[in-house]
Parts: sequence; structure tokens; C-alpha cells
Amino acid sequence: MQGIRTRKGTHRRRDPIESALRKPPIVVDQGLSELRYLILTQGLSNDPDRDFCTYRPYVWCILLKVSPIQSNDYLALIHRGASPAYSKIRNDTFRTLTTDISFQRRVSETSLIRILNALAWKRHSKSSFGDDDNLSVSELYVQGLNVLAAPFLYTCGSETQAFALFDTYIHTCCPLYVKPMLDGVHLGLKLLDTSLKIIDPILFSYLKGKLLTAELYGFASLLTMSACTPPLNEVLVLWDFLIAFGPHMNILAVIAQLLLIRDSLLASQSPMTLLRTFPALQAKKVITLAVSFVPKLPEELYDLLVRHTYDETVSDRIKAL
Repeated sequence: MQGIRTRKGTHRRRDPIESALRKPPIVVDQGLSELRYLILTQGLSNDPDRDFCTYRPYVWCILLKVSPIQSNDYLALIHRGASPAYSKIRNDTFRTLTTDISFQRRVSETSLIRILNALAWKRHSKSSFGDDDNLSVSELYVQGLNVLAAPFLYTCGSETQAFALFDTYIHTCCPLYVKPMLDGVHLGLKLLDTSLKIIDPILFSYLKGKLLTAELYGFASLLTMSACTPPLNEVLVLWDFLIAFGPHMNILAVIAQLLLIRDSLLASQSPMTLLRTFPALQAKKVITLAVSFVPKLPEELYDLLVRHTYDETVSDRIKAL
């Protein structure tokens, strides 16, 4: 197998995912299944010279079925100037992943503002309100979009590519999570409580006895697909998994994070002090646990888990749990 030249002139061997990307599949679905399997079992590899996976954006494009978009389309949105949500966007961007030095070095606040402002204009154009200048700002920009955009900007080589992935992900994979009232997030929190009760009834009962439900400790993690829990390099590994297998798996990933500190939670008289800030993310452990939870859930509950991010028709069934 041909090696890949690094910046120091040495060669390294392609990992299984890089090799799969270069092998045209006979059947598209078969190729996607192979890619998902490799993500689960092998994971993406970083360039040793940069501690960064250079081919991650291509993997995400394949999984999300995002074709290259014309830069002119993105530039047209940028050239429209400040959207009605501009002030709200500016109030969020400066505090996005402020503790992650690698993110702060790689992604400027200006680029984050641009991509969110472009999204607001696109949502404005697609809105049923048409070109109404009185369109509610909450229809254009909702809480958490800045953090959801951050991994795409960090990973991609261009704003255009980042915008295409970001826009596709939120509107195709989890549209109910970016509605003005964050409907999908609240449904997800209900599902988190229901799933935890089945997966670990002892921990669920203990937290419930302390009046701790997912609404109190899990909101930020669901809102941001766990991107609020550093470090970012671990978030990207978790996102490889979520993009490959579905955003609904983030609920099980949050439960996995709880179980990693289970003993400390059960020993604490004030477990909320531990839950205000989750420990540093350990993506591979979290993914392994999350996958192990799936067989424990009733088929009907798992179906609701899958559909709650995009299907409004399951709302009443979830609320009745």
C-alpha cells in the first residue's frame, strides 16, 4: 500500500478509513455501511504532524450526503449584510468554546459570525413568512447554534464547506432541535429520563430522589450534541459516531457520561455539584457504553429515540411516557 508523505518527509500507511474512501463501492449503501463500521471499530486517524484528522470533513460529507456547493451561493448570503438576528448572534459568538485553545487559534469569531448570519438569511428565505421584515428573530437563530457550528468550522478547510455540512446536519438530521422552542431538545430530555430508568434504575431513582431530572443536568449536552463538554478533539470523535449513526445516539452518550461517574454520583449528597460541569469527555468509552445500551431498550422506545430529532408526530407519545 502506498504511503502518505508527512510534512517531515516520512511516510505513514493509510488507515482503513482512508483506504475505504479511495475504493469506489459497487453499491452506495454498502459503502456507507462499511464506512460506519470502520468508524465504530477503527475510528479516524490524526495526521501525526498536526494532531488533526485531515480527511474528517470528507467523511462527514459522505455520511451526510453533502455535495460541494458553489462558493457564490454562500457569498451571496454573506453579501446580504447583517440579518435580523445579527445582534443575537453577536451576543453568543464571543463565548463559544472559550476554554479550548485549539479552537480559538483555528477559528476566528468573525468566521463564526459569518456562518451563523448566513444561516439566518437562509432560514429567512425558506420561512413561510416569506420576506416579512417582522419575522421573529427566534425563527432565524436559536440558542446553541453557535456551539453546533463550531466543530464544523474547526474541522473544515473552508467556510463554504463548513456551512454546507452545518446547514445539512441541523435541517436534515435534527430539525426539531433548532426550532424556536427547542422542541426536540425537550423531547430528548424526556427520553433521557425514560432511558436512564431502564438502563440504570438505581441511579435514576437516586437522582430523582434528589429532584434531579434530565431537564436540570442534561439540557446543554443535548442542545449541543455534547459539544459543550471539552476537550474538542474528543468531541470530534464522538461526532464521527453521531454523524454516522444518528444524533439520537447522543442521548445514550449522555447516559454513558453519567455512568462513568456513577459511583461518585451515588456517594454524593449533592450530585448536582458534579453534574453542573461534566468531566472531560472520553469519546471512545462513551461510544462503547452508548452502543451497549441499545439492546436494553424496548423496540418502541428506541424507535421514539430515533425519530424524536425530526418527526413531530411522535411528540405526544414521548410526552406521555
